[in-house]
Amino acid sequence: MNPKRHIAFFLLLLVSFKTLVVPFVYLDFELRKEYIIHHLCENRFKPQLHCDGKCYLAKQLHKVAEDNARQETQKQSDTVKKLLQEVFDETAFTIPPLHLCYFLKERPFFLRCAPQNGFLDKLILPPIA
Repeated sequence: MNPKRHIAFFLLLLVSFKTLVVPFVYLDFELRKEYIIHHLCENRFKPQLHCDGKCYLAKQLHKVAEDNARQETQKQSDTVKKLLQEVFDETAFTIPPLHLCYFLKERPFFLRCAPQNGFLDKLILPPIA
């Protein structure tokens, strides 16, 4: 068999397991119902409540839901971390060139600045003499 098929089959099993966790919890409950009622149920000493292990089933389903929610938030935070890391690793942090002002030798008190290209540079200009 092709190794790509093995990988695809393995990934399919992983995805299937993730989606079938809740039905497996119900199946486990139905298969071990008598044991759960007699040994694991919180209300086993109160038969008038007719819980019949539903408290245990609810706990297990709640645990599965919490695990799924935790995994989803972990996945989202990992995705955000990867994205930020990719953006900041690929972007070289460079300091924009400073527009240096200098004095002209011909006119001792005349201040001349290097050409400015940005919007802020057009707003903040030195006074013209």
